[in-house]
Amino acid sequence: MLLGLLCIGIFLVQLDVTVVNVALPSIRTGLDTSLTGQQWVVAGYMITLAALLLVFGALGDRIGHRRVVLAGLAVFGLASLGCGAAPNIQLLVTARLVTARAVQGVGAALLLPGTLAVITDLYADSGSRARAVGIWAGAGALALPSGPLLGGALVSGLGWRAVFLINLPIIAIGLPVAWRLVPRVQTAHKRARTRLRIGADFIGANVVAGLMNFVGLGTVLVMTLYLQEHLAHNAFRAGLELIPLFLPLAVLGPVSGRITARYGPRLPMTIGLILGATGSLCLLGVRDGYAAVVPVELGLGLGMGFLTAAVVNAAVASLPPDRAGLASGVNNTCRQAVGALGVAVYGAVVSHNMVSGLHTLAWLGGGLWLLGLAATWLTV
Repeated sequence: MLLGLLCIGIFLVQLDVTVVNVALPSIRTGLDTSLTGQQWVVAGYMITLAALLLVFGALGDRIGHRRVVLAGLAVFGLASLGCGAAPNIQLLVTARLVTARAVQGVGAALLLPGTLAVITDLYADSGSRARAVGIWAGAGALALPSGPLLGGALVSGLGWRAVFLINLPIIAIGLPVAWRLVPRVQTAHKRARTRLRIGADFIGANVVAGLMNFVGLGTVLVMTLYLQEHLAHNAFRAGLELIPLFLPLAVLGPVSGRITARYGPRLPMTIGLILGATGSLCLLGVRDGYAAVVPVELGLGLGMGFLTAAVVNAAVASLPPDRAGLASGVNNTCRQAVGALGVAVYGAVVSHNMVSGLHTLAWLGGGLWLLGLAATWLTV
């Protein structure tokens, strides 16, 4: 039950990355705001999340991961209420709604490394921990397809405020359950003050994690733009058409965890990187029409499905258990920050010509996946 609760935490964090996107047109109309205001509703969350992951990961090692998780749930819930209750455009223009989204990012930054660190505390055996990390990663991945679909349904039926307020009943149930179930683990203050030795395995795992999100999130962006702007499909249809990408990503998390538990992280990372490279190179076949996109989505979804749990486990396992929060914070910071850079680069490449830009990105993405493969074999 506790593992399920921790999975709900990562699900909420990842869900609020994507669920708000489909609500932006309604927010713009409902609050009479500008494109800049829409962008800051997204950026207020993402920037805060990426900036504080490392800080809160290390904080959990000092004060206890239970406190960090409980604080994260409480802050995330209160900020969700603030976002959903914003009554007018003045709150957005004067940055109060952005502040509410930023505070929501603070809660997310507490939850993301905190939930992973609690898993490390719970599962001392490396095999059991790898399987649990696989389930945790699968729950986070499940939020990616859920965001556009759930957001579309909520906005259509209840309005844009519902994409924020939907978090409240989940937090209302999850917070008291977490208070009761998350164990109190004594923090190792003395060890936390000793000098930390960073090895090549830790560096390599985080480099691969960053490359994965650079290509992965960048590809998700350009696929979404291709479907909605180039093929003129509506948001809900485009969300359905992205299922071949997101479904394997969610399903394969536990599978990758079990393979990692039995054989170590190098095997599933190798499989994932080869599949990801294949998917990126399939962008060369995209011209006009949805059929050519499916191999790209499958390659990316299968590749990241095998890779995510393995690379997270490789990073966490390469540091001592009392540094689990720091290891999780570094790994998630690499994934979020480099992933945001990938979104910017991929978006810029396709901004002038979609099809020729996709062909350029085929070679860029394929090359980066293979670079990750070399880093895996040299370090992990």
